[in-house]
Amino acid sequence: MNRWVLLGIVIFLLAGIFATPKWSPEQEQAIEIGREFFEGVGLQTGKVLSIGVIDEVPAGYLFYWHSANGLEIPDVAEPELCWVVRFEQGSNPGHWWEVLIDVNAGEVVGGMSCR
Repeated sequence: MNRWVLLGIVIFLLAGIFATPKWSPEQEQAIEIGREFFEGVGLQTGKVLSIGVIDEVPAGYLFYWHSANGLEIPDVAEPELCWVVRFEQGSNPGHWWEVLIDVNAGEVVGGMSCR
């Protein structure tokens, strides 16, 4: 194999490693809370598609997963800030689940899935 081809392959592989998103410690914690929540209700998550903070919970998101799965609703007031973590569905690539996590309490307060 030509050494230039080999060098190109090495560069391509290294670019993939360094292009992997790096999350802050707070984001990592929110991602872990979200994964544990979905695993707890029997859902397999795939890769993280997005993560961010919102200051207004979309209509229908608050406690959606809790009520839909017969889970106890956490004892938190309507959150002022929430992490929104979107995961690819582990068993259904191309589809997603979103989870809302109260930034202050660190508790899942809602979520949604693609339809």
